Amino acid sequence: FGTKRRYLDSGLSHHNIILGERYQGLLGDIFNKQKLADDFSLYLHMPTITDPSIAPDGCEGFYVLSPVPHLGSGTDWTTMAQPYRDSIIEFLEANYLPDLRANIIAERHINPLHFQNTLNSYLGSAFSVQPILTQSAWFRPHNRSEEFDNLYFVGAGTHPGAGLPGVLSSSIIVENLIGGANEPAYVRSTPGLHTMEQAV
Repeated sequence: FGTKRRYLDSGLSHHNIILGERYQGLLGDIFNKQKLADDFSLYLHMPTITDPSIAPDGCEGFYVLSPVPHLGSGTDWTTMAQPYRDSIIEFLEANYLPDLRANIIAERHINPLHFQNTLNSYLGSAFSVQPILTQSAWFRPHNRSEEFDNLYFVGAGTHPGAGLPGVLSSSIIVENLIGGANEPAYVRSTPGLHTMEQAV
């Protein structure tokens, strides 16, 4: 969302993690009970505090992310999206961004339906598989199919993981796999690093 005023006195930084009082319980609601809770924890991105040129003069830009359960929870986002959005905006206004509702001039909000219907993400899960140890990093599906030749995977659901750095890294891994390189990508891209076979 964008605002028609700056919030330089908000005490916020470029990246902000706002944990609710019930953070552990919230994670249990999302991943175990698969229910949309009344409370939330947020990631609030305020890039214009670092680079004001990405918004019009006198304006501020934000991105807020709230973890929610995937569509397997049965949450009806056609009716819940607006009230959930309103709760987050009210919370931010009460705690960090005074008069926020009156100052929002542009916004877009998305929910798991967008991830399912527009991005073809299974059950609308933004970050793919649940982030538990046995589904993280090397334990995620690998980038080359173990069943079919010339089938490769890139994205949040593959090795090394979700988020922009993980997705971009998976594309580099696949580029190197398709290129037929004999060494892992990290070896070729790190000067002076050699595999055990090369060192012998």
